[in-house]
Amino acid sequence: MLAVKLLLGIALQLLFWAMWVRFFVEIARSANPAWKPRRVILVIAEIALTVTDPIVKTVRRVIPTIRVGMIGLDLGWTASMILIVIAQGLVASIA
Repeated sequence: MLAVKLLLGIALQLLFWAMWVRFFVEIARSANPAWKPRRVILVIAEIALTVTDPIVKTVRRVIPTIRVGMIGLDLGWTASMILIVIAQGLVASIA
């Protein structure tokens, strides 16, 4: 049981950091749409986006973008991070 807890904890921690990489990549893309990552950054960004896409897309289907005038608030990333943190807490509380 301890090994399962350890593996789940590591997987959730890696997913947590992949979500942060995704956040910074999306911020960079929105600030400069012509930006294209290169070399090591490209590899890291590709891995992070590939790993986090299924989670974020699923949450986006459940929680659609909120429109406020001309602005759209996408809560997919935020809700995904909340779910990951809750999952980390549940795994940590396993005896």
